[in-house]
Amino acid sequence: MDDDYRSTFRVETDENIVLELALWLRRASEMKRVHLKALGDPKMIQGKPPYPRIEDLSSAGMSLSFKASQLMPVEKFAGVALLAYFKLVDPTDTTGEPLSFLAGYEVKHSQFHSDRNYLGLKLRWDGVPDQNDKAVFFADAAKYGIADLTKWCDDMNRKVCGIENLPPQGLRLDRLLRELDILRSGASAVEHSPPRG
Repeated sequence: MDDDYRSTFRVETDENIVLELALWLRRASEMKRVHLKALGDPKMIQGKPPYPRIEDLSSAGMSLSFKASQLMPVEKFAGVALLAYFKLVDPTDTTGEPLSFLAGYEVKHSQFHSDRNYLGLKLRWDGVPDQNDKAVFFADAAKYGIADLTKWCDDMNRKVCGIENLPPQGLRLDRLLRELDILRSGASAVEHSPPRG
């Protein structure tokens, strides 16, 4: 799958896919390391007013909406990072273990209709947990994205196309030695097979 398609392919979501959602606003200049004490309570939480919702999601951004009485212009978000914690159903995990992300977004577009404000968000930061403290480091994700989120979008795309259960045909590094054994046994079987005719 090429990079352009990966960044533009959007997965439409609902509460069956997005299990949890919480949002904070922070100064973009402070997106380096954030302690949970400094993070504070979320500005919005899924299921509570103003009822935020991820409308669709891609490896490079998302469309987010919330109930509002008027348009919130993009200019209000100048210099602001929208920090989103979201938990997604993993389409490849039969045990039902969800995937969790904490990512920072830049607001690029804003529209208002049907009593909801819709924000077009571009991915900028990936939250990496501090192993020694209740804090998060934010890595630059603008260029390379978040590997697990990109894979999730790819897996959802395969599911939409109905090809999620096709066995992989290529090399799998997690079983390289076994694949070598299979290839060797296949080659020796061909060498020792009796000639036809």
